[in-house]
Formats: sequence, structure tokens, C-alpha cells
Amino acid sequence: MLQDIELLENESILMGLRFPHKIQKVTQIVITAGQFSCMVDFHMWSLKAPAVALFLPGQVVESLETDEEFVGFGMVLSQDFTDSLNLPVSLQERLFINNTQFYSVTEEVLDALSSVYRQVSSLMKQPDNPYREEIIRHLFSAHYYGLGYYMHGLQSQPSTLTLQQEKCEIFMSLVAENFKIHRDIGFYSDKLCVTSKYLSTMLKQETGMTALDWIERHVVLYAKSCLSSTSMTIQEISDELDFPSQSVFGKYFKRVEGMSPKAYRQSLLKD
Repeated sequence: MLQDIELLENESILMGLRFPHKIQKVTQIVITAGQFSCMVDFHMWSLKAPAVALFLPGQVVESLETDEEFVGFGMVLSQDFTDSLNLPVSLQERLFINNTQFYSVTEEVLDALSSVYRQVSSLMKQPDNPYREEIIRHLFSAHYYGLGYYMHGLQSQPSTLTLQQEKCEIFMSLVAENFKIHRDIGFYSDKLCVTSKYLSTMLKQETGMTALDWIERHVVLYAKSCLSSTSMTIQEISDELDFPSQSVFGKYFKRVEGMSPKAYRQSLLKD
């Protein structure tokens, strides 16, 4: 079980990451001092301590930066480990599905998170403790119940978005869920009960990008994350994105990015 857990010290949080980076495991970063900013699935988040950033498998991190005063720690958990906690479905949805994984916390919550980190770190250094795996599992279980309760309070707050902004948010969620299969604007405009022209105009006004721009950016950023942080072949990436052939995928990628998938991967090796 211990191989399913990785603890990140302050200096190791940014090490070894190549962007864009596809998240493989549940990764939680706790900011205890300073500021932390990141772009995840096209949303920019900027957090000041005390705060928590929870990255989920499948998400694409486009950038991640900290200021000079940043102090924090991280906990990385495999899917097998989180499954072994047997958390209720309602709690898993709140933690690992809803788009509320970046938020400020109180000093009381920060102390609780820090306590779990210290206890797990200490237990992992006790190979002769016959109960350490169960203790660690119970610690994380209690940890996620606490987070779930805190996030429930945040999600209960009323929305302050305009109707147009809410439609844009719904569009973004739909694209994040469907871009691997649906690259046509009509699919999204039908879901929102608006015309394709109206959808693109609305998005241009709110975000500076059209609907097609956002769809293409999702597809190519996901492809880039696979090329940079996985061993998937170009054919496998093409298949996952539901292109009819590797050739069609290559032309799509080159039109948007300005180079072929192969050339992009080779440029990473040079860097």
C-alpha cells in the first residue's frame, strides 16, 4: 500500500513536471504560506495561503507557478488507494468530480491537513509498526470526510454569475466531458438550446475565444499532455481522441499547433 502514497516536500512540488502535464493520480497541494497559481483544464486559479489545490486523474495542468514566499506540501494517492478507503459515492462526487477543487481554507482546516501530513510522514518511516497501513488508511479516510464537509459548505453558497456567464460555464463543462468525441459546435449549441452563431458570439464576448477555439484548444492541449507526460503512441492518442485515422489527427494537430505530433514530441526531447 505504501507504494500508492507519495509525499511531496516544499521543494519537490514543481520538480520533474513537464507542461502540459496529464494528472495520473489524485494530487493534493496544501499552501501554508505565499501564493500558488495554476491553469487546469483552461481555468486559471490563483490561491493565497492558507489554501488547497486538489488535482484529479485526467485533468491537464497547463502551468503551475509559486512566488518566493511559497511554502507547502503535497500528497499523491493512487486510484487503488483512494478506492480502498470505501468513501460513500456522494462524498466521492463532491471531492473527485465537481469542479470545486481549488479553494481557500481556514487556519483550523490548515492545521488538520498539516497534522495528517505529519502523521502519515512519521508512520511511513516506521517499517516495524504492524498497524501502520491501517492507521494511514484511517487517517486519509478521516481526512477526506473532513474535506468533504468543508467543501459542502462552499458549494452551498449562492452563485453570483450572470445568465450568460452560467451558459459559458456549462459550455466549458460540456466540452471538458465530450471533446474526445464531439468536436462540432452543433452538439454543444443543441445542448444549450442556442444557435451555433449565438454560442460563439457569447463565448467571444465573455472569454475572448469562440466555441471552436475552445474545442480545438481542449483537443490539442490533451494531445500535448499525452505526448509530454505519457508513453502513448501517436496512434493511441489518435484513437483515444476518436479521430478516424492517425493521418487526420496529425493534420488537425498541425493546423492548430503549427507542427505535427511527432515534431512536438521531438521538440520536448531537445528541451
